[in-house]
Amino acid sequence: MNIWEWIEKLTQALQRLNSRITVIENVLFDDKANPDTPKPQPQHIGKIIDVSEWQGVIDWPSVIADDVTLSIIRVQHGSAHQDLKYMENLQQCISAGGKYAVYAYFAATSTSDAQQEARDFYNRTQKVVAGKQQPIFYAIDVESIEMSGNVTQMRAGVEAYMSQLNDLGVPDNKIVLYIANHLYDKFNLNVARPGAIWIPSYGQNDGTLANSLKPTHPYDLHQFTSKGSVKGISENVDMSAEPSERFKEMIFGA
Repeated sequence: MNIWEWIEKLTQALQRLNSRITVIENVLFDDKANPDTPKPQPQHIGKIIDVSEWQGVIDWPSVIADDVTLSIIRVQHGSAHQDLKYMENLQQCISAGGKYAVYAYFAATSTSDAQQEARDFYNRTQKVVAGKQQPIFYAIDVESIEMSGNVTQMRAGVEAYMSQLNDLGVPDNKIVLYIANHLYDKFNLNVARPGAIWIPSYGQNDGTLANSLKPTHPYDLHQFTSKGSVKGISENVDMSAEPSERFKEMIFGA
């Protein structure tokens, strides 16, 4: 075999190798190589609501049927007030097959009080849901200056609350902070710690996202109105939208 024949055979071998590489790349990276391969579909995000005793008696099957993706249910206002409807709401939401999370209003006067609130929040929730579908997250509603009126202590109080939830088995990525938009800077909370940040900002507050104002701070969920309407709830209801990718991951467990 002379040099030119050897070069020709080598060229043919390289061409065959390139063809095989192309086939492999198509299988790995090109859906057209296998038209029967289903393409991943984006998860549908419907309505996101939060409810408390103020919504009265709720028809949960009707709520879930009205394209409600997530219901965030209040458990308490501080330790002193247990939401009058939280047990019923948790039980019936779960029975109706709804995805749910829980929230508690932060009203602590000290770090030790914050720890007690966290224990009550967790224990009251587990009193209803132990052995059943667990909440997607525990949200701490921080929208007023507590800690005996000392705004500089708010960060320490919320940190103590989160750490107590950690001790009870709730990791940071299952904790959400709901932070008043107008007090965000004053609170100076550790927003890098929880799984998501949820901020209210209403604008016209007419029940529509279009006429709301976006929060002026980074957020994973925007509560845009307190005048939403959902089938199965006779009163107005808080509604949220614009979930971030990490918030969607919390909902769908991706």
